[in-house]
Amino acid sequence: MNKKQNLFEAKNIVTGYDKKIIIDGIDITIPSNKISVIIGANACGKSTLLKILARLIKPASGEVIIDGKKITSMPSKQLAKTLGLLPQSPVVPEGITVCDLVSRGRFPYQSLLKNMDQTDFEAVEEALEIMGISELANRSVDELSGGQRQRVWIAMALAQQTDILLLDEPTTYLDITYQVEILDLLTDLNRKRGTTIVMVLHDINLSARYADYIFALRKGELIDQGKPSEVITSELINTVFGLDCMVIKDPVSSSPFIVPRGRHHVNT
Repeated sequence: MNKKQNLFEAKNIVTGYDKKIIIDGIDITIPSNKISVIIGANACGKSTLLKILARLIKPASGEVIIDGKKITSMPSKQLAKTLGLLPQSPVVPEGITVCDLVSRGRFPYQSLLKNMDQTDFEAVEEALEIMGISELANRSVDELSGGQRQRVWIAMALAQQTDILLLDEPTTYLDITYQVEILDLLTDLNRKRGTTIVMVLHDINLSARYADYIFALRKGELIDQGKPSEVITSELINTVFGLDCMVIKDPVSSSPFIVPRGRHHVNT
């Protein structure tokens, strides 16, 4: 299924609190039908920027625009049909089943006069199937592992059937096996459905491997952007993270791979 292209951009975004600037004049255009990753050190404004893109935070100045429309002027349900969000560490309603939680992704399509119909049920079934959790549909989410829960949350976002999907650290607290599984599933989603995906990730090597496009932030400013092969350099990693490193070619994916030098190393 080919998704349409959306012009998704943020212009001159500034925000902060208690006289402290968190985002300082950022302009970005999100590549359509690609996977973009926002990287940067802790407290540099990554999650804040994602929340602004999702309209969870209103910037002090600047605008987020989708297809020429300011998201501040879009009705909530219209925005929810265009843009889905998986926040960091979402709270699971007690006792809810997998199917019921995923069904909540169909909320934008409901009304007082319309309950779940065949289209909604099919969307939920498709989301469960894409994430490989159909057999868990009647299980309580409380009983699942961390990796399984994350699949359920992503399935809920998929059930919205949006053109754009935002994810705030979707692999945090997961073992490396689950991290790779989740990122592989998101890549499959992007390739098969053309969904525009924007993620905040901590792991630079996973970011470089899975991203089509990188946005690098430092202290609320956009330092660099572009393809991983263009952006991920030892100079940038030093500037953004203060890390002395080498950048080599990943032997599996050919993407940039960060090797920290460290202060203590042994030559063999």
